[in-house]
Amino acid sequence: MITSDPVTPAPRITVDTHIHTVASGHAFSTVTENAREAASRGLAMIANTDHGPDLPGGTNKIYFKGQRVIPRFIAGVAVLRGIEANIRHGRGTDCTESMEAALDLIMAGFHAPVYNNEGEAANTRRLISVISSGRVDVITHPANTKYPISLRDVIQAARDCRTALEINCSRYTRTDSRPLAVQLAAMAAEEGAPLIMGSDAHICYDIGCFDLGLGVLEEAGVDPAILVNATPLRLLEFLQSRGRKNTADLLAHFQSTGEHRTAD
Repeated sequence: MITSDPVTPAPRITVDTHIHTVASGHAFSTVTENAREAASRGLAMIANTDHGPDLPGGTNKIYFKGQRVIPRFIAGVAVLRGIEANIRHGRGTDCTESMEAALDLIMAGFHAPVYNNEGEAANTRRLISVISSGRVDVITHPANTKYPISLRDVIQAARDCRTALEINCSRYTRTDSRPLAVQLAAMAAEEGAPLIMGSDAHICYDIGCFDLGLGVLEEAGVDPAILVNATPLRLLEFLQSRGRKNTADLLAHFQSTGEHRTAD
């Protein structure tokens, strides 16, 4: 008789915080298509995070202010109104104060041609400046060999400012950055800096595809349960702690239902 050990189910993350739509100019699905796909995959929440206006082919600041028309729930999935802003050379990001006031989630990262690599020291200073501003909740794909940084210095700044660092799950870009991502995850967990995971989906079929990121965490010896976006409630409480009051309605909903308080 052949026996086998019980299969341990993969950890389940119920929120995808990094999703693009056709508005980004180089993505291929709508908000509704994204939400419906997320529902089919059992996600409870997604974030609409199109690229900021400085990136060629994208949209303008009116789009981000106008996200208030997006329903809070589509196909039973909660929808956060957000942005993946572009970090600029020496002057913050392309998310203005009026845009920020209309949004739930502010993410930012290095993107060519808005920001070109200036070397490890300059890149590190730029990231720490953005983190220290208190205006950005998440730094996207900080483990990127195209933009070398001092991981230790950035992680310590993120810890002190309670800014989340992303484990990016894109299977199409930054494929050579996995060893750096493993270092980031291990060091961030050791230092107590917040970690978050996003698919960086540019088409609906990639939403919730966290396999690459989960592999990074496994290699780093990090429990996925510590992720800021493991559940909607955890993410919403994180955003509230950073002063994102627009999410109060969603926070009340998930607190009252008790749904997804802990990861499976």
